Amino acid sequence: MSRRFPRVSDQLYYLALAAINTLHGLLPFALRRWFYRLCRFDVHPSATLQGGIRFFHVGRLAVGEGTLINRGVYLDNRGGITIGRQVSIAHDARLYTMGHDVHDAGFATLAKPVRIDDHAVVFAGAMIMPGVHLGRGAVVMAGAVVTKDVPPLRIVGGNPAQDIGPREIEPAYRLDRRYWFAH
Repeated sequence: MSRRFPRVSDQLYYLALAAINTLHGLLPFALRRWFYRLCRFDVHPSATLQGGIRFFHVGRLAVGEGTLINRGVYLDNRGGITIGRQVSIAHDARLYTMGHDVHDAGFATLAKPVRIDDHAVVFAGAMIMPGVHLGRGAVVMAGAVVTKDVPPLRIVGGNPAQDIGPREIEPAYRLDRRYWFAH
């Protein structure tokens, strides 16, 4: 069907993706593990993905133990997103893995995976651009636009994100914020 009616199959794909995004916000946490397997997401059972998250693709998403992803986060997993253990991603953050080549006459798409290592923190409204790697314990301040890799235990902020200084602790916390009605 996709070769004879490419626009129809594209529309059906995006309709299914809209259903996935809507259903995710409605399901109780107990059923989300089943839902993640159905969508081919690799989400650790102790991770918490709040309602209102927007997925851009099926599969290509791995979330580690104890990680907390809040409401309104965009997970543009078309190019692949790997999130480590005990990572905190605040509301309305955006993780992008795909964009367009503005120097290409055909406006070709470019995809690069995003990787976030253990104990990293992404505060509200921050944007992580395609191909970025946040090192272990890295901190991205609210509203920052990260276009380059962030070394372990460094704090960045601004647009474009600039180094602010070191994170002066060795993170050892465990996130445990799975509230039944926090959708």
